[in-house]
Amino acid sequence: MYRRGVSSRTRKLVIGGAAAALLGSALVVGTGMSQAAEQGNAGAGSGGMNALVPALGFSPGDPNATADRVGPTGVKVPGRCPPTQAQVNAQVALKNATLPSGTDLESRIQRFEKTLSAIQDLKCPASSTNLLGRLNSLTALRGAEDRVNTLRGLGLNETPADKAAATGSGDAAASGATGNTGAGSGDMNALVPALGFSPGDPNATADRVGPTGVKVPGRCPPTQAQVNAQVALKNANLPSGTDLESRIQRFEKTLSAIQDLKCPASSTTLLGRLNSLTALRANANRDNILRGLGLNETPAG
Repeated sequence: MYRRGVSSRTRKLVIGGAAAALLGSALVVGTGMSQAAEQGNAGAGSGGMNALVPALGFSPGDPNATADRVGPTGVKVPGRCPPTQAQVNAQVALKNATLPSGTDLESRIQRFEKTLSAIQDLKCPASSTNLLGRLNSLTALRGAEDRVNTLRGLGLNETPADKAAATGSGDAAASGATGNTGAGSGDMNALVPALGFSPGDPNATADRVGPTGVKVPGRCPPTQAQVNAQVALKNANLPSGTDLESRIQRFEKTLSAIQDLKCPASSTTLLGRLNSLTALRANANRDNILRGLGLNETPAG
């Protein structure tokens, strides 16, 4: 009897211990799943944040650079600038728990403003990116009656300045493709660089914000067709090569035509793009850089 009582008690202890072990395992598994879920959410949040930060619009600087370089707006910036996109993304995430994800005007503006703030935190000027000009093209919409329609056709971080640059390139290509007025005229049009900004209103009396973030006459720039015609008027031909000096000459002659039409260079993106070409004159690797560029494409875009 005594031995059977011990055996019964032992069985109860064993069963109780097994139950406790099972409960502990369940708690461990549950805790592990909870931690995994939290890590998964953090990862998704990080990825989502990165997708909301606007692209900088210019190649990262060399962190070891001691000399200046020409930025995308045509002014000199520290050679180490801008930071990488990943560095900016991280700085934005460090300072902001969230970014607005909407496609409304104010959400777009806030994303650009917070990104510019992060760049300045990283000791680089706004002019080492094209963000300021793009932001200004958004803030200019605050007083526009058709802003909702304008925004409807834009991507998440696309701006009117981006749209105008893309349209300008398309117009230039289309002008070059038309051959009814003669092969010579079509060829000339195809060689003139796109202006990179929407044409002004010829009847405008007030200024507008240009693609580099500074004010320009509201009537500027001229249309691509007007510039093409002025280039053709002043030049029997344009160099058609893809070598550095041919590219530079095409930009210089186009800028000269714009000034003949009484508009400043800052009403286009041409000067910044030209400066990114002239900066290659001292670059031993320039041939390799140019090899990957289209006819009028530049390191700045």
